[in-house]
Amino acid sequence: MSIYEPEDYKEVINRIRNKLDENNIKMGECVSEEAIAAFENRCKIRLPEAYRLFLKNVGNGCDSMIDGCCLKRLEDIEQKDLSWPFMLEEFWLWEEDDREEDIINEEMETKVYQGEIELINLGCGMSYNLIVSGKCRGEVWNFTDVGVQPCCERQDFLGWFELWLDCQDETDYFKDYVYE
Repeated sequence: MSIYEPEDYKEVINRIRNKLDENNIKMGECVSEEAIAAFENRCKIRLPEAYRLFLKNVGNGCDSMIDGCCLKRLEDIEQKDLSWPFMLEEFWLWEEDDREEDIINEEMETKVYQGEIELINLGCGMSYNLIVSGKCRGEVWNFTDVGVQPCCERQDFLGWFELWLDCQDETDYFKDYVYE
């Protein structure tokens, strides 16, 4: 399971730094506590600790990650009120939801598209987002134009990033979600 405990963060961050060096992957400059706090104040939340530590000790975005797409820098993330919680705990494919479209759209607005920040935009309506408020706070989820789901076994930011470092474009973020 790759949702790390706070006491493991230092070790995981050191491991990530070593893997970045081994793979010659360059990160953006680290972010100061003041810049993180300013972002949090504007967005009315506190970022998950694993992500905060990553920004301060590893780096702020990178130019090529999943399928050549970039990990967003903190300053490039939309700054809006993020205090309304992300309400889902399990995947939801609204494309297969038989309820009326108005009900689905309202639930998407009040349950899905709040309390999350986009980390990587893959195009074609697909992205990886960090949940910043709600029960799944700290987890990275896959967002698409047809639904949302946690990444493979549930991943916090450090687990998600380390999995990518280990497997890069061969990472199977959908291994636990086989739809029939």
